Amino acid sequence: MNKYLLYCFFLFQVCFASSSFGQDFELRGCVVDSLQRGIASVSIRVYTDTDSLSSGTDKNGNFSFRSMQRGNLRLIVSSLGYETYKKKLNYIGEDVIYELPAIVLRIQSQRLQEVAVKVPSPIRIAKDTIEFTASAYQVGEHDRLEDLLRQLPGLQIDATGNVTAMGESMYKLRVNGKDFFTNNLKDFLKQFPAGIIAKLQVIDDYGDQANFTGIKVGKPQKMLNLVIKDGQSKGVFGSNEVSASTQGLWSVRLQGNVWLDVHQLSAYANQNNNRTAEGKQRSTNAGTNYRYSSDQINYYGNYGYNALKSTGESETYVESVTSQGTLFNRIHQSNSNDNQGHQIQLNLQSRGKKDFLSLQVSGQKNASSSENRNISKQTGVIVQDLDHTIQSDAKNNMGNLALSWSRNMSKQGRSLSANLSGSAQGLTVESHIQDQLRFYDQHIGSFLKDSVNMRLLQEKKELTNLGFTAKYVEPLNDHASETTKRSIDLGYSISLRDDQQQRETHIKQEDLLTRIDSLSNNYNSLFNTQQLDMSYRVVAPKLQYSLGFSLQPALMRMDERVQHKKVDYPMFSILPIASMHYALSLKNSIQINYTGAVAAPASDQLMPIRDIRNLQQVTVGNPDLKPSKNHGLSVNLARVEPTKGKTYNLSFNGSLRQDQVTTNILLLPDTLGTLRQETHYVNVDGSYNLGVNYDMSLPFAKFYQFRWATQMSTNHTVNYLDGIEGANRMLYFSQNLSVSCNKEKLRSTLNFNYYATKSTAGVNSTLRNYITTWEMSSNARWTIFPWLIAGADASYRINSGYSIPIKNPILINAFMELYLTKRKELSVQLQAYDLLDQQQAVALMVNSNAITQRSFNRIGRYALLSVKYDLSRFGGK
Repeated sequence: MNKYLLYCFFLFQVCFASSSFGQDFELRGCVVDSLQRGIASVSIRVYTDTDSLSSGTDKNGNFSFRSMQRGNLRLIVSSLGYETYKKKLNYIGEDVIYELPAIVLRIQSQRLQEVAVKVPSPIRIAKDTIEFTASAYQVGEHDRLEDLLRQLPGLQIDATGNVTAMGESMYKLRVNGKDFFTNNLKDFLKQFPAGIIAKLQVIDDYGDQANFTGIKVGKPQKMLNLVIKDGQSKGVFGSNEVSASTQGLWSVRLQGNVWLDVHQLSAYANQNNNRTAEGKQRSTNAGTNYRYSSDQINYYGNYGYNALKSTGESETYVESVTSQGTLFNRIHQSNSNDNQGHQIQLNLQSRGKKDFLSLQVSGQKNASSSENRNISKQTGVIVQDLDHTIQSDAKNNMGNLALSWSRNMSKQGRSLSANLSGSAQGLTVESHIQDQLRFYDQHIGSFLKDSVNMRLLQEKKELTNLGFTAKYVEPLNDHASETTKRSIDLGYSISLRDDQQQRETHIKQEDLLTRIDSLSNNYNSLFNTQQLDMSYRVVAPKLQYSLGFSLQPALMRMDERVQHKKVDYPMFSILPIASMHYALSLKNSIQINYTGAVAAPASDQLMPIRDIRNLQQVTVGNPDLKPSKNHGLSVNLARVEPTKGKTYNLSFNGSLRQDQVTTNILLLPDTLGTLRQETHYVNVDGSYNLGVNYDMSLPFAKFYQFRWATQMSTNHTVNYLDGIEGANRMLYFSQNLSVSCNKEKLRSTLNFNYYATKSTAGVNSTLRNYITTWEMSSNARWTIFPWLIAGADASYRINSGYSIPIKNPILINAFMELYLTKRKELSVQLQAYDLLDQQQAVALMVNSNAITQRSFNRIGRYALLSVKYDLSRFGGK
């Protein structure tokens, strides 16, 4: 059924593209001087009966306009020092490409005054914006947004498409200052053509409501805004792709976006049969969205469907600290999953001169089934084997509502805002669990006993969240005439989280189910917080700061109806409000932010019953837990040199937790005289994190860029082993050096990376771990001819310190892409992966009392053949 839907979608796209653009043509030309030499950077304008388009010539004097409408045209060509060329055209031919004769510009005959030509800087800095001029960087004919972003100093894109700017994550995308389709930057990295971009702006974004009221406090999020070249804010883009590999992998991907300035319509459908790090995966995704985005009103709606089937295997080695020694566990894991989900979202936003209104409604419906099997062999303090299988079926439904309103009063600087939010979730899970456990003598290793246990676990969860926030701002001086604006900010908020859970546990014996009361529960928790804020805010040309305090009363209530246990825990907190942004100069800035919050324990940490879904990881909740307080401080120093294109970023961050919920891991004797491990929860003080990051980008020799990044962090986590307090410490250090080349026909990067992780257990210091990785990698893309592109990437890792046998892999991939048509919309690509057939990969995880090392076999050597059709056409009506 899914395949038929994909085929129908593909036919719809083709028919739509044909009907919409069947009458369009491409206008091409070349501007030369009297010696027939191409003239670069010439202004070209084309006027139709209903529109005007503009462009410029490349270094060879060539220009083109796609998606032109047949009929009357007027062409104007102008450049400094030359006479303006004007010509009227009337094209009614059937060819899709109309090639103009060479346009010869004549030198102006009159005497010109002496003119000083100033080359624009590649970077411009405003108050909260760093703007990059796209023409200052190399933009190839086939480049997409990601190719341009990789050239910008201070920006990075990782292997999975996550973007960071000045060391901070950047997710949101806007175009010409307006919302753009999904607003998700990651969705358009490989879709949006770089050639139509005039400027790229990295903006400190405080949210739509803050932009309307002007109240910008706290730590902003990075946002990317694209300024498009004149006449290019209309068109179609996307691609259709079919691929198949030598290992039976295949995919069909269809994506189409229609952009008519304020109207935006998108549809997609994908089906993939591929390999992941752990095994095989087949996925199906389809959806559509529509947005109307103008200066006053913005509405958006989308629907998405996704289905995923996967299987996988991996090997895990875990070293755990106990009060009596170290526990070693080798686990072979296998799993299969089948998930299906639907998502829908509706947004409405209205912006007037005085009022701002936003409404967001979303919902999700998901169903899943899974089977997981773990075969583990424990040695050390506990010697036992466990064959654990769990089969689960789950249904999860969610709904969300958010309503925001703001009003700017007649007195400048005075405003009132209110926000109302709510969410509801319903989850049901039915699990069939089977355990076969074999016990051995700890000292001599002799077999003692085996046990087979079969259980039926039925869970039901209902979670409701409600919240309300109001904020009033009163100006303390005349904001209309004063450059330094002072205000008092008053705020109130209330939130309510209601969590109801029911768990029924049955033991299966001889096809009979018997309810176990001690492992069943009916539980309700209520967490209510209120917050009263008062702060003094100053906004000056160079300095912005906010200082104040927050009163936060909270009440946590728990009612366990099976064991009849009730808990009421009130608390009261006073937390500071502090943020500052100081622009030492146009190039240098510093930002300081403090955050404080109160968090309730998770429901599983509160429930006073034994959770034996995994007999080697039994947990018991503690209804006497208190909410925790989290304090965070961040300091960021940034320097940008616009004329040289250099960026420097240094950030410090730290967090301190009070009454943190941590584990108390107990070793308890069992009936066979051996030991079993059980995890309880307690509140502790003293856990903290400290970190520092440095990032520097230095362009040199016009086409090259050097980047140096350093990250270092330390984590101090307090926990307990058999009631004995200890602190686990982890130190992480990484260095990254890279040099990139961005020429018109050659793009390449050379990377050197070093990673080191050192961890030490507090109670049992014999568990130490020091793991290092050296990595060298490179990638290159070469445009051999306008119709042929080739590329390759390679990496070599040297790992040390792992307790499991692993390789030091050398990974080499290569590709070649051939364009088959004059307009280059149709191409064939051949890719070769893992040419040396290395396969293996590893991962490291460190938690409160354990170090986990995991290895898995990813897909080995294979070749992939893809056929692509590019829908990109811009500048038409």
